[in-house]
Amino acid sequence: MEQQHSCEAVAVHCIDFRLQKAISKFLGKRFPGGYDRIAVAGGVKDLVANGENSLVFKNLKISSDLHQPKTIVLIQHGDCGAYGGSVEFADFAAEEALQKEQLKSAERLSKAQFPSVAVEKFLIRLSGELIPVI
Repeated sequence: MEQQHSCEAVAVHCIDFRLQKAISKFLGKRFPGGYDRIAVAGGVKDLVANGENSLVFKNLKISSDLHQPKTIVLIQHGDCGAYGGSVEFADFAAEEALQKEQLKSAERLSKAQFPSVAVEKFLIRLSGELIPVI
């Protein structure tokens, strides 16, 4: 008989090496009972662009089926190469506005597919500071 195991959360974030220590520290402290991680270039970009056909969605489904996480954590950051980096934006406010909109779109898609799972959204600065997005 296969043993059931579950985790507290599944986190979706970018692969950018500059943020991994801060993300690991945050997730470990916030979810000491364990969490799954989905790290792809651009974080939620693939989910927003491709919905149920995205690699991110397929991994969220696997995490849900295997580990029943109670929370989906969505983390985006500035100067993301998948979006062309900060140079693609007129200023920091424009870049932050796009990332917040991406997070809100990803939240809507996540809640539609996983209605019983809570969704938390964050922007992470290159300094490691995490800012909740409401």
